[in-house]
Amino acid sequence: MSEIKKEEKVPCLIKVTSLNNLCLNISDLKFDLFDVSNIDAVRYLKGIFTNRERFINRFIEPKVREVPRRMRKLSESGELDRFDHVNLEEWEASNVFADMLIEIYDMVEAYSYEEAFKLENEQFKALVFGTIDVPEMIKNLGHKRLCTEGVELEQKKWSESGELLGVTKQNNIYEVHEVNGEKIGINEPLYAVRCWCTSTDKEHWLWIEDEYKDNPLAAIASTFRFHENVIPKIKELKRQGDIMLVEMTEDVEPEGEIIPLTSEQYFSLLTAQS
Repeated sequence: MSEIKKEEKVPCLIKVTSLNNLCLNISDLKFDLFDVSNIDAVRYLKGIFTNRERFINRFIEPKVREVPRRMRKLSESGELDRFDHVNLEEWEASNVFADMLIEIYDMVEAYSYEEAFKLENEQFKALVFGTIDVPEMIKNLGHKRLCTEGVELEQKKWSESGELLGVTKQNNIYEVHEVNGEKIGINEPLYAVRCWCTSTDKEHWLWIEDEYKDNPLAAIASTFRFHENVIPKIKELKRQGDIMLVEMTEDVEPEGEIIPLTSEQYFSLLTAQS
């Protein structure tokens, strides 16, 4: 590993792992989030922290203002002495950034689902939709069921401490629905797949492309895509809503085209979901 020279400027970054690895660049007073503006980022956050008090107590104080406090303590204890590139004055800018974010929060509104649909950055759009009550939105827009398929899955179960408790059988139902987009200015039909478990009665909705509207199992499989050389090396898939945890048989450098999983691949590899 190459040594960092003193004259090199190392940006002060805060990564919030609990928020999809949201990254704050303190040096430049901006978010490192798919090249979106601070205003857009705060509008996304307002969908999560829906009132000012919650935004300050759960995001600003513990994620932004706490950092310079910790850095000062580390400096006082001498733990930063060996890091030539650490500049405490730059970290103090966290407080300036915090004040800026609160000011933006007071000025903006969270994204409506109409605005979310019009976002051009697909990665940011996925984050924003994670803050929107999709079942309620679909209900308000109007929808009709097109087709249904079910599948029996063997799912691993773990204790809260991470101990494998065993394998249970679970019946999942997948329905493709056509959603009316006229209320949000979209004249063509939209399509979503509704996933629900017969034993827990929990449901989850995901937007899909129209080419999968006649095949619910292919539709749900298509929501996760990988580089084509990665797929043969996947050992297991563990799904948590829109997040997929992937266990590999070996390390692979992703190459080639990014393609969706087939329904056969998806359901044969899926060992847990929540």
